[in-house]
Amino acid sequence: MTYGQTVGFIVKAETFWWGFLGLGLKGAIWGALAGAVIVMGFTPRTRLVACGAAAMILATWAGWKLVNEPKVIYFSNLLDRPRPEIWAGFLFASLALTRVVGSLAQRWALPCFVGGFIGFGVGGAIQGLGRIYTPELNLHWWKYMEFFFGLCFGWALAWAMAHSTAPADGEAEEPPPAWWVEMGGAIMMAGALFAVSWQLDVRFAFLVAGSLLLVVLTRLRWLARHVAYSVTFAAVALDLARYWSKEYQRGPAEPAYGMAVLASLGFAWLVRRWDGDPGRMLNLLMWACVGDAVVKFAIHPNGIANLVDHVAAGFVLMAVAVSWMMRGNHDRPGTALGAN
Repeated sequence: MTYGQTVGFIVKAETFWWGFLGLGLKGAIWGALAGAVIVMGFTPRTRLVACGAAAMILATWAGWKLVNEPKVIYFSNLLDRPRPEIWAGFLFASLALTRVVGSLAQRWALPCFVGGFIGFGVGGAIQGLGRIYTPELNLHWWKYMEFFFGLCFGWALAWAMAHSTAPADGEAEEPPPAWWVEMGGAIMMAGALFAVSWQLDVRFAFLVAGSLLLVVLTRLRWLARHVAYSVTFAAVALDLARYWSKEYQRGPAEPAYGMAVLASLGFAWLVRRWDGDPGRMLNLLMWACVGDAVVKFAIHPNGIANLVDHVAAGFVLMAVAVSWMMRGNHDRPGTALGAN
């Protein structure tokens, strides 16, 4: 969901409030749709997920065609390389999915909508006001916006979890297959997900790919941990390879992407080894993402001195704080919602 040009509105006094509305609305839609999808995962029955996936795809297409494509309400810049927006499609998708999944999805979607609106709207305002009134300060205002969005959206998810009870799944846990089957399945799944997302010629290709993948996971549940952890790491590793080779032009692309693929395979192996220990896996994924961010600072054309940066330090300190808060929570995958 594009928002770069919406930020362009909020950093100018004359268009500040239009940018605030656009960013707030886009953050709210992200939150509501995420909350509804999470609830669908509590009881991943094939029929329910298939209906939810179909509802999301059709509703997204309808919102895109009715609002976004004709630019009925438009939060990007019509005068400077207009961007194709999709926020209305995702809004329609969140409404459709909460209708299909039921009342629990609604109880999650609402606080996530509010948290997303506050986080991205106010976070955008922090960036806008900072750049309008203190232009002489060369600060990472964009990162402040994203940090605030993460704080508020995370609070909303925690609130929804603390005030909910997950319904019983009713299906026995599926034992994982042989290691070569699991690793081969993870590779094919990741390849298919990225291929469909990159090659499908629609504005919401990733939603289509992700929706189809959710249906597959209802039959192959052992793949779910690789979607949650391995694919996330692969996206981070590939992004670092892109910065090394294309953005910063530090070296050729082939070795960089090759290393990213090998690192992703190693990460997937650890996911298999540490199955049943979500605390350890979340810690590993968090530090992998923080490490990626720190390396990006280090390989910047400005040189290694670029690491002396308050945002780079902030990434590390936040990761330390989260690791400290998670201590003692390993080997507790069955914790009930709201129990802590």
